[in-house]
Amino acid sequence: MNFKEFITGLKNGFVYLRKLHSIPVAFLWIVQIFLFFIGVRLIYYLYYQKKKKGKVAIAFSSVHYTGNPRAVYERIMEKYSDKYDCYWVAKRWETIRHVKEKGGMVFYSYSLLGILWFLKTDVWIRSHPGLDVFSFLPNKNYELIQLWHGVGPKGSVFSKEDFEMHDAWCFASTYVKQRYIKLWNPPLEKLYVTGFAEMDMLYNYLETPKEKLLQEIGIENNRKIILYAPTYDVGLWPWGDVYVEFEKLCRFCNETKLVLILRLHPYAKIKKAKLKRIIKEYGNVYWLDMPKEPDTMKLLAIADILVTDWSSIYTDYFLTKRPIIYLEVNKEYFTKIRGAGDIPPEYRAGEIVHNNEEFYEALKTVLKEGNRFEKEQEKLLKIIHGKVDGKASERVLNVIEGLLGLTRYNI
Repeated sequence: MNFKEFITGLKNGFVYLRKLHSIPVAFLWIVQIFLFFIGVRLIYYLYYQKKKKGKVAIAFSSVHYTGNPRAVYERIMEKYSDKYDCYWVAKRWETIRHVKEKGGMVFYSYSLLGILWFLKTDVWIRSHPGLDVFSFLPNKNYELIQLWHGVGPKGSVFSKEDFEMHDAWCFASTYVKQRYIKLWNPPLEKLYVTGFAEMDMLYNYLETPKEKLLQEIGIENNRKIILYAPTYDVGLWPWGDVYVEFEKLCRFCNETKLVLILRLHPYAKIKKAKLKRIIKEYGNVYWLDMPKEPDTMKLLAIADILVTDWSSIYTDYFLTKRPIIYLEVNKEYFTKIRGAGDIPPEYRAGEIVHNNEEFYEALKTVLKEGNRFEKEQEKLLKIIHGKVDGKASERVLNVIEGLLGLTRYNI
């Protein structure tokens, strides 16, 4: 990264953070990045221009300790720690705790404490685009692999630079890879079909007794569970007075003896104090956002019904063969104005509703009749995620081995 790119990245990062936080928080981020930029170069040129020989060093990063990077990280820690030195680059303070609870090594993003590790890293694994720690290294003496964070209909826009900066881009299926080729014309030699590694986790959780998962999460009863997981543009609820309508849902679940799990997007804008007061009145409602429970796959495994909108979470949930209710809101924005999605908007199988009245009718139908779209979901799962066999993480390892010129694994 040259100085001009560095300044452009800082400006874009400041604008983005300003939308989510206050000016002081965004300003402190700029200061932290600048100090890291200077520190990396000083240490590199004065002390650490050559990597130490030994095990391959792999760095993992995502917004939270979740998703495809987590799945590959935990697979390596479990089976291949003799071959790789792995660590996590945390973007949130709570992620440090989550990784340490798993016995892993972790550094805070842009922390001077992690510089020596950052400099000797051979492979960087990520699931989002944009500015990151590796961007500030003086020379590109590493491989960069993009695993992405979801496959859904919500629009995205990719530039030529997004693909050029990565050495490998892993896809959930051949279908998704071909769609990327058609929409964004990425370099073919960098594209790999591995499956989504996070699906390995869901695959294994579905083989685990539900009682064990409930105990780990902290849900005390064994009632039927609704997981409500909207995307960040929607916020808490799409129609009417959002707090009144959400409390109505809490009350409905309480009266019908259902457990409700609320999982908001990390960037959703809400009045936390007001929401806490509502949830406090209902013992059957659990607010489990990323800081409290980062493992999305575990929540999908225990949920009997998923309620979402345009979030890609529903394509993962297809593996469970359970009912889905879609809140259809701002279709034009999500599928056209934002750009094209990894999959078309018609690739939704389930109950699609357009207002509060239709939602409760659909919920009552699902409770009475179960999943009316199971066969369609099975077909779409094969298209979107290919063969889900619990071995996607191993296929990502094959990509790593190939980039480094090492012996590949037999899967």
